[in-house]
Amino acid sequence: MATPQNPAQFLLSLLTAVRQVTGGRPAGTWAKVDKVQQKLGTDNRDAIDAAIRLAVAKNWMRGDGDPPASIALTVDGVKTAEAARPAPPTPPAPAA
Repeated sequence: MATPQNPAQFLLSLLTAVRQVTGGRPAGTWAKVDKVQQKLGTDNRDAIDAAIRLAVAKNWMRGDGDPPASIALTVDGVKTAEAARPAPPTPPAPAA
């Protein structure tokens, strides 16, 4: 990862990366942690595993083991990821 993030930003980045890896499919769509790690661009698997544990505790994600090889967002996780997404740019007003 190019710039360090605080834990809350990293957690939201994880949720967003899962959304991207699953192609925006519905909650419950599984993604390989290795692919999510590539999407995040980090070699720090410990940080990813810690963020996954926190997301599971918050009911934003499910995992398939300890440490998980695959993860899936819950409905709450999808809502959180979508809420964190930046708003699209506002088109310029037409010239008068």
